[in-house]
Amino acid sequence: MTGHVLVLGALGGVGQAVAEEFHRRGWQVSGLVREGRAGELPDWVWPVEADLHDTEAVAKAASSPVDVVFDGLNAPYHRWAELARPLCAAALAIAERLGALHLFPGSVYGFGEGMPDRLTPDISFAPTSEKGRIRVDIEESFAEAARDGRVRTVILRAGDFFGPTISGQSWLSAFIATRARQGVIRSPGPTDVPHAWAYVPDLARAFVELAGQRDRLGAFEVFHFEGHTASIADIAAAAGIAYRRSMRVRRVPGLVFTLIGLIDPVVRASREMAYLWRVPHRLIDRRLETVTGPLAATPLSEALASIRV
Repeated sequence: MTGHVLVLGALGGVGQAVAEEFHRRGWQVSGLVREGRAGELPDWVWPVEADLHDTEAVAKAASSPVDVVFDGLNAPYHRWAELARPLCAAALAIAERLGALHLFPGSVYGFGEGMPDRLTPDISFAPTSEKGRIRVDIEESFAEAARDGRVRTVILRAGDFFGPTISGQSWLSAFIATRARQGVIRSPGPTDVPHAWAYVPDLARAFVELAGQRDRLGAFEVFHFEGHTASIADIAAAAGIAYRRSMRVRRVPGLVFTLIGLIDPVVRASREMAYLWRVPHRLIDRRLETVTGPLAATPLSEALASIRV
C-alpha cells in the first residue's frame, strides 16, 4: 500500500533518508521546509513552504490528501528544553488537521541510566536526564491524542543515528569516526560496551514498511528498531574492513568533553547523556517484523563506508 506522505524536516538527516525511501517505493512525497529552502529539495518532492505552527497553511500547501505525516523535525541539542515539545506538538497538530497517520522516530532516552541491557517496547520509562523526561512527555502526549481519537501515532524507537545523510547530528560522523581514514577511532567511553545504533537508510525502510501496513495498526503503536548493536571496539573492527586498514582506538577522557562544554553549548548539553557510553543496551522487538516483513540490516562495515568523514 502506497499513498501520500508529508515529511516534516525534509532537508534534515533523517527526514531526507525517509523521503528518499518513500519515493523509491512509489509514494507521492511532499516536504515541509523553511521559507526560501524549497529549491534545495529534489525535484520529486512537492515543496511545502509554510509556517510549521500554521496548520491551515500547511494543509493548503500540501495540495492533496495526505495519508502519513513523518516527523523529521530536530531541535538543536542544546535547545531541547525550549523547542522539543513545541516542535512535536506542531507535528501532531499537522497530522490531526490532515487526518493522517503520524510517524515518529523515538529514542532510548526515556529508559534512563538504570535501563536493562535488553530494551523491549513494554519496558517502563525511568528517565534520569532532562532529555529523557522530555522524551517521556512527548510520547505521553502522543498516547493521549490517540486515546482521545484525535491522531494515530506509530513510534519507532531507535539507537544513535548514522548514515550518508547525517553529518554533525551523529556521534559517528561528528566525533568517533572523523579520523577513520587515518586509522583512528575515537571513543567517548569504554570500548567494550554494547551500544544501539540506527543506520538511517535501514530505519527509513522500516518506517515505509510500517506506513504501508497502516490499516493493520492500532491508534497508538510503539516498536523498537534493532539496527546494529556495537561497541566502539566493534565499530573499529568494522571501520577497518570499510577503509581497508588497521584501526587504533583512542579513548577521550570525560574531562575533555567537560572542558569543551565550557565553550560549546551542544557538547555541554550532551554530557547528561554520557551514561549511554557506559551502560550496555540493545533494542529488541520480535513483533516489528511480523508487521513489516523481514528487515535486512546493512552490514556494519558497508554502513560505515557510506558516512561522511
